Amino acid sequence: MVQTLYLMRHGETLFNTQKRVQGWCDSPLTETGIAQAKSARDYFQEKGIIFDKAYSSTQERATDTLKLITNQPYQQLKGLKEMNFGIFEAQPESLLPRFRPGGSSFEDLLVPYGGEDIAHVGKRVYETVLAALEDKSAQTMLMVSHGAALYGLILELNIQLPQGLHFGNCAICKYQYDNNHLDLISVIDPLKNLSVDLKG
Repeated sequence: MVQTLYLMRHGETLFNTQKRVQGWCDSPLTETGIAQAKSARDYFQEKGIIFDKAYSSTQERATDTLKLITNQPYQQLKGLKEMNFGIFEAQPESLLPRFRPGGSSFEDLLVPYGGEDIAHVGKRVYETVLAALEDKSAQTMLMVSHGAALYGLILELNIQLPQGLHFGNCAICKYQYDNNHLDLISVIDPLKNLSVDLKG
C-alpha cells in the first residue's frame, strides 16, 4: 500500500516577526500565523484530502497550527521538534554563525554552543516518520513540524531541491512511502495555492 505523508511547517509566530532564533524555545502564533494555518486547512479541504492520522511536534506553535487544520485526534512526537540552537535560542538571528562557504545549513556549527547538528535533526525526523508509517491502517497522514526539521529530512534523504526553494510558514512537503522508500513528490505553498512538482 502506498502511504501519503503531508509534512508541513507551522504558521508565523511572534519570534518569526521579531527575527529571533526559535528552535527548542517557543512563541505563539500571530494573527497572520493563525490565518496561514486556516489557509492550509482550506487547501486540504478543497483538494478533498482527509487524514487518517495526525501528528505534531511537542511544541506549541506546531500543535496550535495542527488544531487549526483539523479537529481530529492527534499525537505529539518529540522527534518532530525543531533543531536545537543552543545558546542562540530566543536571541536575534543576526548573532547566529554564518554558513560555511557553499553550505546550505548550519551543519555542525551550533554543536559547540549546545545546539544540534542538522544531520542529527534529519536522522531523528526520519526515524520518527518511519515509525509512524509502520501504521499501515493510515494511508494519509498529516505531520506539523518546523523549517529546519523539514530541511534536515531533505538532507537525510539526499534530495536536491530546486534553486531558491525554501520552506516558508505552512509550507507542505508531500511524500509518498512505498516499498520502504520515502519519496518527496511536491512542495506546496497553500498560501499561494502553488505546488512545485518534483516527480515527473
